[in-house]
Amino acid sequence: MPGSKGHQWKILAVGREAKIAEALEHFMHESNYDNVKAIALENDKDSDGRFIEMLKSNEWDAVSIGAGVNGFADIPHEVTTLHWFNRLVNLVHQHSPKAKLIFVTGPEDLPDAAERVLGATEAPVETV
Repeated sequence: MPGSKGHQWKILAVGREAKIAEALEHFMHESNYDNVKAIALENDKDSDGRFIEMLKSNEWDAVSIGAGVNGFADIPHEVTTLHWFNRLVNLVHQHSPKAKLIFVTGPEDLPDAAERVLGATEAPVETV
């Protein structure tokens, strides 16, 4: 629910592009989600180390992995990106096990996705 606890959630958002991460963090802060930190990562060991440091730096309520990493972006799909995505998910599981995972199709999805993932006390299971 916007305006309630949702705006207190600690969310770490990761993606591929620094410009998008900066804009996302600004957008979320303007929307009164003051505890959102957005960072851009590369698919390399140095970024993995930076990501691990960020995961350990706070008790995150959620970690959002952007479309450029989770496969929803309109970019060529490569097996290396799939491997990177798997690695990031497992790093979250290892270093921030209480954090929920949020996968978005773009930066503008984060407020609704956060509400959907963190706001529901007991979401019904949807079947196909």
